Amino acid sequence: MIGRFVVAMSLLAASTLSAQSPSEPISTDRPDFTESSTLVPRGRVQFESGVTFSESSRNSGAVKSSTYPEFLFRFGVSNHIELRAGQSFTSIAPTVGQPARVTGRDDLYLGFKIGLVEQRGSRPEFAILAQTTLATGDSKTTASGTYPGLALLAGWQLAPAWSLALGVEGTRVSGDAYEVTPSASLGRALSSHLKGYAELYTVLPVMSESGAPKPAYANGGLALLLSNNAQIDARIGAGLGGAADRYFFGFGFGFRR
Repeated sequence: MIGRFVVAMSLLAASTLSAQSPSEPISTDRPDFTESSTLVPRGRVQFESGVTFSESSRNSGAVKSSTYPEFLFRFGVSNHIELRAGQSFTSIAPTVGQPARVTGRDDLYLGFKIGLVEQRGSRPEFAILAQTTLATGDSKTTASGTYPGLALLAGWQLAPAWSLALGVEGTRVSGDAYEVTPSASLGRALSSHLKGYAELYTVLPVMSESGAPKPAYANGGLALLLSNNAQIDARIGAGLGGAADRYFFGFGFGFRR
């Protein structure tokens, strides 16, 4: 069933989507949470990486952690399909009852993005992202399962300096529990090489225990274009409500060849 769906979406994309020009500036899926609806041009390889520091609250007190190198490999297979793979590590600082730092490899991430249509007037650019994690991480950092997800992505160029990206992502997080994560990111070009964004997103449990917390986050950041094929970025954000992390910040880069 999933295979037929992917084939159908690929055929639709092939008839409606033209290739992104390799001469256009690099478009990354970082530093915001909302994935871009834009694909890597056909035959091009793109590397994205960074580090995020965060602090959350637990009964035993504050928990500080870092995630690195947030590596994401993206390859443009065709005008409308992109393959993706990612790997990262998590390090958790010592807390009450945990005298030593915990560091381990996270689960492997695999996925592909299908571009559906380009923006035309008020109709946004659309893409679908199918992805999963595999239980390949270390014992203290693995989710101990295969957790697939699917996201619908939309993007608008509102004006020469403004853009809007929306995403709705559904992910399996345990045997019979799922999460739906809607997000919205508003971008603003501050110069020909510098752009900023402000974003809101929340995590909504589905088919889980009633009364489960619904963490929400607000963040913003900057991305500096070094060339058409290279970018560096920085972000900072905070949780809205007790169920979310207190704060997080990070920086990274993207490179295309």
